[in-house]
Amino acid sequence: HCRRELLDEQVWGLKVFQLDRDRVALAAQFAATGVLTVPAILQPEIAQAIRREMALLPWQTAFVKDGAPQRLNMKTLPAQQRQQLLQQVVISARSERYQFCYDTYMLITHYLQKTNPHSVLHHFVEHLCGEPMLQFMREITGAAQIIKADAQASCYLPGHFLKQHDDDGTPSQHERIVAYTIGFSAPWQAHWGGLLNLQNEAGEVEKSLMPAFNTLTIFSVPRQHFVSQVASYCPEPRLSIVGWFRSDRN
Repeated sequence: HCRRELLDEQVWGLKVFQLDRDRVALAAQFAATGVLTVPAILQPEIAQAIRREMALLPWQTAFVKDGAPQRLNMKTLPAQQRQQLLQQVVISARSERYQFCYDTYMLITHYLQKTNPHSVLHHFVEHLCGEPMLQFMREITGAAQIIKADAQASCYLPGHFLKQHDDDGTPSQHERIVAYTIGFSAPWQAHWGGLLNLQNEAGEVEKSLMPAFNTLTIFSVPRQHFVSQVASYCPEPRLSIVGWFRSDRN
């Protein structure tokens, strides 16, 4: 905790998001394609501090078992049991309609629980859900009904993946307007995998996006998409903050 607070002292008082943009041009691009990337979305000091903070997080591994999402602290398991579990998840992906495997840290949950109010991530959540960012999103998406955002940090390691799905929030009573990702990975290479692939109605890949540091990507949902499996030889973690901007009060 001391180290986290020290990191935070370097960025406390700075604006988090860089929202001085040509919003009309961004809105036109999003209206035409339903996809938008905005580089340098965070102040550089904030982005670097978040990346450092991510190295300290108590990650849990997320996956689906018997149709229900699970989160498990893999570090508590012996190495052999950990490997067996991951292998079972990969095998189940062959037959299960939906499956994923990656490390997660639930930012909104920890924010509400005040797990670490001095963390730069706590600071980030406040600004993500603040009116300036919400208004920015309303203007560039044309979705005046956006009232909130959710967020989780994610870390994809070798073998991790996210199967094709459409982000339809109806089963969870979520009114999701747009999905978003903000990248925190080191400079990425396409052959490492971990690419965000957006599909058309025929299932063909229309756009493939590499992880990019301090870049916001948004796309309208529901839309079929997947994250390709990270290569076994990938030397870097694929780090991001992901979630949806929503119109519901659940």
